[in-house]
Amino acid sequence: MTPVFINNSVETFTPTQSGAIATHIREICRAARLQNMEPIVISISCDAAPYDDVKTILVDPPRLPQNRFLVKLLRAERKLTGWRHLTQRAFAKNIARAIRREGLADAPLILGNDPELAVYLKERFPQAFIIHHFHNQIDTDPRFRSRFVKAANVITSVSEFTGRWIEEAYSLPRDTVRPIHNGVDIQSFTPATSRQEGLPVINFVGRTGIEKAPDLLLKAAVRLAQSTNEFVVQILGSNHWHKFEHDAYQAQLDQLAGELERAGVEVRRPGHITRKALPEALRQADIHVVPSRWDEPCALTLFEGMASGLPVVASRTGGTPEVIGDAGFLFERDSVEGLAGHLKALVFSRELRAEYAARARARAEQFTWSRTWGKFLAATEG
Repeated sequence: MTPVFINNSVETFTPTQSGAIATHIREICRAARLQNMEPIVISISCDAAPYDDVKTILVDPPRLPQNRFLVKLLRAERKLTGWRHLTQRAFAKNIARAIRREGLADAPLILGNDPELAVYLKERFPQAFIIHHFHNQIDTDPRFRSRFVKAANVITSVSEFTGRWIEEAYSLPRDTVRPIHNGVDIQSFTPATSRQEGLPVINFVGRTGIEKAPDLLLKAAVRLAQSTNEFVVQILGSNHWHKFEHDAYQAQLDQLAGELERAGVEVRRPGHITRKALPEALRQADIHVVPSRWDEPCALTLFEGMASGLPVVASRTGGTPEVIGDAGFLFERDSVEGLAGHLKALVFSRELRAEYAARARARAEQFTWSRTWGKFLAATEG
């Protein structure tokens, strides 16, 4: 029977207001359709339209009661029982109702970053086959931890790094967690067929939050500008998926961008762009930077930059080294000097950019969404 993907309890499933987990599920479903299979997605509804090319069952989002006393009761319940979010148990109830109503209890259920939900569903549907996929390093309350290990028939993760972290956190034997890396649409994300002559463009894509470290790129660019201002910096993204809020960190980015512009370096900051527009935006770049200061599990932007034929420079964090292999450049976490050194080499050498552009594309072709779907399909067999 075709698997059912259950979206994360705090994630919607839309092309305009959702994050990486929703993108992951949608791309896997598209890959499955190419093999004449159509997984079902269960997700909470919101005011934005869901993906229109995936069979989706929407459930009402749980709401916090207006009564302060009832909210206090919810907080007490969470403290006593170990649920991670105040409305997570209500979300689990809605999911269980949808599974029962739609007759899906016999289908493989694939959950993401929701170990508590895995426990809840196993207790409601003891015969269910549950695959839990860790998109990043998510722990749970000790009261759920041992129950989760028994509830999940198969545990997977987006990278070997994340898998080893989960095994340690949940006291699991080595190699219990199966790595299933993210993928990339190599038909949509492709190298530019031709590039107009111009200054090399250094690119960043992602949420402009402190953990993603766009400030590190700007600081490295400021250092590079001491040697040359013959380059452009392009930062694509906002500090929220579908909106922008000006805060102290965004003000720091403004200050660094202003410093670069005073040094004669063009800085492009168009904000959030749609998934549909992203491939073409990447084809306008020459160098792709993923400077994350947190332990990046398996960033989609890594695959998309490589598939676009861009030499990649990334921080040596999380699962990034295993994704890049020898197809890009790594620098130590938070090292402005390390990042600036790689950028300088690439900006000054067209030949080096061409060599690592080819390496990056070849590496990306090993990580298709069809490959990711195939690994999930194999996991449903135990």
